[in-house]
Amino acid sequence: MNPVVSQTDSFVKQLNWHTNQSTKALEQLASGTRLLAPQDDAAGLAVASKLESQLRQFDAATRNLADATSFTQTQDGYLKSAQGTLDRMGELAIRAQDATLSPDQRALYQTEFQALKDTFNDTRTAEYNGQTLFDGTARTVASSPEDLTQLSGIDLFTAEQNAVTAQANRLNTPAQAQAALQDILTATDQLATARATTGSTLADLESASTRLITQTESTTAAFSRISDTNVNEVMTRLAREQSLTQNNLFALKQLNSNQSHLIDLLG
Repeated sequence: MNPVVSQTDSFVKQLNWHTNQSTKALEQLASGTRLLAPQDDAAGLAVASKLESQLRQFDAATRNLADATSFTQTQDGYLKSAQGTLDRMGELAIRAQDATLSPDQRALYQTEFQALKDTFNDTRTAEYNGQTLFDGTARTVASSPEDLTQLSGIDLFTAEQNAVTAQANRLNTPAQAQAALQDILTATDQLATARATTGSTLADLESASTRLITQTESTTAAFSRISDTNVNEVMTRLAREQSLTQNNLFALKQLNSNQSHLIDLLG
């Protein structure tokens, strides 16, 4: 084989190699990832793929927790409103136990009392995203790929709550008002328990969210270490490959020049 041709082929192969390495370094810098192809790091790619899958699951769980928190906060908001309604009904029930009231005054109390009963009933039948808030149904959400968090059911259709909205619950006489007050006090106690339950559920959701954030941060860091481009390292490699590319170009040009000069001499 002609030694000049052999040397030229060697320089061309080296030039192509260093050019490809420079291109790869530029792609890693542009994309921000060093795993551009399976052959770059087969084991690293497998681990990174698993971590990426976990991160997507964590993101889904985060949305679950956000939805569950909104649901529970909505429950608590309605319960707070219901508590205000019962408080006013209790106030009216006490005022209606005044035997000095005129029929017209008592009728006014009864009118407001009935309106509050309707308001309380509207609260009991409230919905969130098509889900009834107070039917006593317990619900669960996936708060991580391994864990479930339960949303305790809140029931505002117990016998005690139904007594508040019953037709017989009226303020037409002091005796009726006294009976109504007892029903209201019993229902108020149940509402207090219900609000404590929603508070506990919100605390559980917050705890689950904190754990999930920690898991997400640690997994993201691990994924970054495996997949992200080490800018300093790649910049150094790029400078080296570009320098070697230039050296090979110069050597190839010099070889071609010498070959042309030799042909001129032989000619």
